[in-house]
Amino acid sequence: MRLALILAGLAAAVPLAAQTIVTSQAPDTVSVTIYRDPGRSSEDALNLEDLTGFALITETRTLDLPSGEVTIRFEGVASGIQPESAIVLGAPVKEKNRDRRLLSQRGLIDAFTGQKVIIRRTDAATGKAKEEVGTIRSRPDGLILQTAAGFESLYCTGLDQTLIFPGVPKDLVAKPTLSVLTRDQAGGRQTISLSYLAGNFDWQANYIAELSPDAKTVDLFAWLTMASADDTSFVDANAYAVAGTVSKGEGAADDGENPYAADDIDIWHQCWPSGTTTSIPPIPPLPPPYLPAPAPVMMRMMSAEAAMDASAIIVTGAKRAEQEDLGDLKLYRIPFAVTVAARSQKQVAFLSKQKVKGDMIYSSRFAGGGNADVELLYRVQNKKEDGLGEALPSGQVALFQAASGRRMLVGETGLSDKAIGEEVEFAFAKANNVSVSVDDSEKRTKNSQRQTLTVSNANPFPITYEAEFQDDDSVRYANFGGQTFRKKGKTVWRTIVRANGDGKLSFRQIVAD
Repeated sequence: MRLALILAGLAAAVPLAAQTIVTSQAPDTVSVTIYRDPGRSSEDALNLEDLTGFALITETRTLDLPSGEVTIRFEGVASGIQPESAIVLGAPVKEKNRDRRLLSQRGLIDAFTGQKVIIRRTDAATGKAKEEVGTIRSRPDGLILQTAAGFESLYCTGLDQTLIFPGVPKDLVAKPTLSVLTRDQAGGRQTISLSYLAGNFDWQANYIAELSPDAKTVDLFAWLTMASADDTSFVDANAYAVAGTVSKGEGAADDGENPYAADDIDIWHQCWPSGTTTSIPPIPPLPPPYLPAPAPVMMRMMSAEAAMDASAIIVTGAKRAEQEDLGDLKLYRIPFAVTVAARSQKQVAFLSKQKVKGDMIYSSRFAGGGNADVELLYRVQNKKEDGLGEALPSGQVALFQAASGRRMLVGETGLSDKAIGEEVEFAFAKANNVSVSVDDSEKRTKNSQRQTLTVSNANPFPITYEAEFQDDDSVRYANFGGQTFRKKGKTVWRTIVRANGDGKLSFRQIVAD
């Protein structure tokens, strides 16, 4: 018995073996599938400062694992990773953790709170820099630095200043990292698959349309524009974009925030009550994130002529994104490896159609008893026999037409998702030379009134005009004095208005009791 106690005491004195850690610095292969934010309007441009779509990242990594329980560190995952969504195949996982202490200004300031740092100030008048030693005393509500002169709220001086840290703490990681603890396993060389969802991504289509001189056809070219606001770049990735509305539950990191950023507290501070100082502009926290400005969308970089010649890219053999079915959704696959770079946008052509049949329509919409402006729109039928017949993901449309020998921008608009066989309308401008008036001077009955709509065309050419009447709970329209038809629950009057001529329609407006 005594011997057993001695042996037990000796065993307790022997330290347990340190947990084995295996680090994977980068994936062997990676694919990035981007899902569009269904809540973002098609008319809203992508904003790298606020991307609210998401991506499915799938990686493969080859690792040599020792036997037993092992901690595997996957470095270089997306900074917007939702760790609860991570699926690891190829190793029995016991626990998952996201390493949040990223090498960043927040991480450095946290690590050096209560310690000495160097502050370098540059005098704006002389351009001379001066360094002094200070101690970081407080951070939660603002950055407080103690120097020989006393305590100060940093950056309230209006000077150009930078903090210099003496080193990097060992527990700060330079890359976003996901750690998993395996169960007891045999070890050996393993190919591990890692899949997870991440925020900070989005995509859209950018269409460039060129109207023929007679507006009877349109040439349609489209870019697939992918955007990443993430801190991680994915090199030589297989890239995909999914069109359609995807339902997704809320995750722990699904709040539009970068989980590696400053949690709930930013190092912004109030130096003094507003209005009691002069001429000192607000200064952002330092060290500033000197990130390069995102490249603008290619469509906006091109001149009108260059944009219209974009179809030459297809003619000369450039590869395009390929459309595939994904249930009721559409999957666009880029058929070559690309780099989905951090905080950037990338464009790949995915559509080029010439001479798509269409019609220029001048349209007004009446509902609730109010009069509507005249809108200029171009309408096509998404059918193969009309030159199109392709699923059109939502995005922005720039419409051009030749005038005086040059291609000119006619207008810009948004386009919602359109399936094959649907009617597609590009509503791009308010009509300048076409006006509508409604004469309601006729005698009114108790709850209705006879009215006359007059459309005037000041153009030197005839136009097609449509008036849409939408009944609602307060007003309905009846007793039309011209030929009408029903379309999508609305009554439509269509007429050809001659050059410098008028068109008239009488109808009764009935107000609900």
